[in-house]
Parts: sequence; C-alpha cells; structure tokens
Amino acid sequence: MTAEFETEIVKTKEFNKIFMIVFIILYMISGFYIFMYDKENQNIYLKYLALGIYLSGIYFLFGQSFIKPKKIGKLKISTDRIEFNVDDDNKNIPLNELENIYLKYMDYGSWSTHSIFGNKNYLRITEKSEKKYDFEILLRNKNSKNDLKKILNSPEFYEKFDFMKDRNSRTEF
Repeated sequence: MTAEFETEIVKTKEFNKIFMIVFIILYMISGFYIFMYDKENQNIYLKYLALGIYLSGIYFLFGQSFIKPKKIGKLKISTDRIEFNVDDDNKNIPLNELENIYLKYMDYGSWSTHSIFGNKNYLRITEKSEKKYDFEILLRNKNSKNDLKKILNSPEFYEKFDFMKDRNSRTEF
C-alpha cells in the first residue's frame, strides 16, 4: 500500500516593491495625521483622505491572507512517484529518476496563522537529468502537513529529501 499526498500548486500575486514602499510611507503619514496631529488644525479633506489611506492599509496588512491564491495545477506525491499537472502539462517522475526534493516550510493554514486557504510552502524537485521544478504549494491544515511529513520522511525519500523551516513559521515540520 502506497501513501499519497495531494495538494494544489498555486501562484500568489506579488506586489511591486516601489508601490509597497510608497504605500507604507503614506500609511505612516496618514496614521500620524489622524491620531497624533492636532485635531483643531486638521483639514477635513486631508482627514478623509488620510482615513481612506489608513483603512486601505489595514486591508493590505490583514486582508491579504484571506485572498485565495490562483490555482495553476495539482501535485501528488506518493512513496513510488511524484505526479504534477501544471497548465495542462502532466509530468510523472518515478522515484528512481528523482535526484532530490527540497521543501521550504512556512506553516500550514489555520485561523491562528491568519491564512484560511493554507500557507504557501515552496517545493523544489530535481530530476537526475538536472531538470528542476519549483512549485508553490498549499498546506491547508495540520492533517495535510502530517500526510506530507509522513511521505517525505519515509525510507523511500530518506536520502532525497531536505527541508528548511522559515524563521516566521510557528509550527515544527
């Protein structure tokens, strides 16, 4: 009997760094203007503009984890092969053709980790022909994390598997 783990391969939206820096500066200025600037000297139009910037900043700080990432494929890992389907391109890698598999573990999704759709973890698969595949996968809950852990720590993957835990991760892998 072979154990299996199945999940989605996703692509999350990346924001422009310049846009983010400008927005963070505006967010700090609006917070200062709303809460610390003398209330008697505030311009009503600037106050509403600062409030709009502040509220949209709250959305970007806390609401981003509630946006579902775009699904681009499926990944299935079993104790005898790895299968993935990305943009209608099916690939099947038997274990004897696998050089290594590397997981960058962030965390699994839950209310305590502020990600209801699952935390994004990064998986790199390398074939013996030196062909590499980089995926962003979701671990939806503790059960899916334990399923993946059970397969990747199995004797079949013992010498081929390595992982790195992200410093912001709240749980052990």
